[in-house]
Amino acid sequence: MVIYIVRHPETEYNRKGLTQGNDDSPLTEKGINTAEKLGKLLKNREISKIYSSDLGRCIQTSRIINKFLNVDIYPQKELRERNHGDFNGKSAKLISQNFDMSNPDLILPKGESFNQMKIRVLNFINKLEKSTSVLVVTHEGCLRATISDYKNKDFYSEQCNSKPDEIRVIRDKNIKILR
Repeated sequence: MVIYIVRHPETEYNRKGLTQGNDDSPLTEKGINTAEKLGKLLKNREISKIYSSDLGRCIQTSRIINKFLNVDIYPQKELRERNHGDFNGKSAKLISQNFDMSNPDLILPKGESFNQMKIRVLNFINKLEKSTSVLVVTHEGCLRATISDYKNKDFYSEQCNSKPDEIRVIRDKNIKILR
């Protein structure tokens, strides 16, 4: 089995420096173009289905990529970004001024911790079918959590960075970038 993982490209909130969490924001024109490029890169990969965060920006990304794949899309709540609770839609600067975001167990008011999100996402990925290749469309935090787990690196490690135009490939418990 091969799992291809992408994060949604640029949204209006990203451009404004706002933390989306469980809020939503549509892709920008740049984001739409990036999603189309991802679709072209994935076109001949024999992907059987798409599992997507059920948030609009990932569904929008999945639909654009699916123009090149033509498979079923399965929205999944488990693939959502970390819930920032009362701070969904607020500036990243405001959050970091009020909370130690380097603490993976910090639960923002009415939200969840990074570790809670990580467990949720990894439980989903680890339960995926073993006999087929799939695409997972998720968020930066979820992808970072997955990379940190597979590479056994700290969440903030440079090796856990990801770009919106990259495709991560998980095969045999290894994770690499598709170029």
